[in-house]
Amino acid sequence: MKPELPTGKTQAPRQGQLLQLNWIRGIAALLVVAYHCEVTMLMPKYFGTSTFPLFKAGHSGVQLFFVLSGFVIYLAHHRDSEGNGSAIARFVAKRFRRLYPSLWIVLVPLIILSFLGFATRVPSGSDVTLSLLILPVKEEVILATEWTLRHEILFYAMFAVFLWNRRIGFGLLIAWGLVGLPLALVDGKGWLIDFIFNNNHLLFLAGAGIAWLYVRGYSAGSPFFLVAGLIVFAVTFYFGISKQIPAKAELLLFGLGAAGIIYGACSMPYLNRRIAPLEEAGAASYALYLIHYPLISLLVKIAVKIDQSVAIPHAVYFVAILVICQLAAFAFHRLIEAPLLNARSMQNLFAPTKTATVASNYQGRAPAPSSD
Repeated sequence: MKPELPTGKTQAPRQGQLLQLNWIRGIAALLVVAYHCEVTMLMPKYFGTSTFPLFKAGHSGVQLFFVLSGFVIYLAHHRDSEGNGSAIARFVAKRFRRLYPSLWIVLVPLIILSFLGFATRVPSGSDVTLSLLILPVKEEVILATEWTLRHEILFYAMFAVFLWNRRIGFGLLIAWGLVGLPLALVDGKGWLIDFIFNNNHLLFLAGAGIAWLYVRGYSAGSPFFLVAGLIVFAVTFYFGISKQIPAKAELLLFGLGAAGIIYGACSMPYLNRRIAPLEEAGAASYALYLIHYPLISLLVKIAVKIDQSVAIPHAVYFVAILVICQLAAFAFHRLIEAPLLNARSMQNLFAPTKTATVASNYQGRAPAPSSD
């Protein structure tokens, strides 16, 4: 049987909630922000030197997000009736409502600034359309981090087929993930084939796989899985700093470690408790993911200007940028994202049928894609 959740009056979550997921979201998002801050400050046109080499492997937060996304989506929708059109429509509406409005609020100002000349490249009409719709592109022009959302959308499309027909969907998901392994060794296959069969998609399947185990109560040895996952992730992270592991192997190892961490953590009832800072960071993780890259670009430019007249250790700039990004994400989440998600008009527009689902239990106050 699945372990019971803690029952403390002040720390107990609602039935079905897994508060550990918010911790993992918050940590994953911060890893990505630290990575982008490190590589941006390292650029010759800015400081040109490494500030915190540790975070050269911070891109691993993306792999953590992808496994988490597969876990959350399966956990939230595995009880949906097969072939139920209403359930599929609710799934699509929730994914749309979760991803698109907040993204558009970030994209529109960036698009306007690009056309006004505040970007290295002016986007074409197709660039704008494909970004607003989160459809595949050869290269990112407007928001560099949107590539992860494009893979999320593809996973959601595959999972919608699974909800329509379990047998067909399962086969399609497995083929979608496994075909990418041999294709990864083939050069010149084209960007679209590489996108469709990218090895990152195995991480969504790994997340769905550990969710399948979790809902069936296979929680024995959960501390072992957590510790093993942390070790695999940490060792890969260490060697990833100096790029000593081939990129394709590194991706899979990060995914393996992330799967162990998520499965182990979620199978340990003791960890399912409220820790306010981590919970807030997790709730604002999508906001942070959306706004941090352009914000880092702006803040590093300001830091370079300040550094020309005042001698301040680069580490101070680094920490300040991370703090500002996180605070901005909190503000974006509380003032824009959460009210938008909870607005009655938004709920009625995309989900007119008031039907209770497992999703609300597992995804917490502000489910993230994983993107989540």
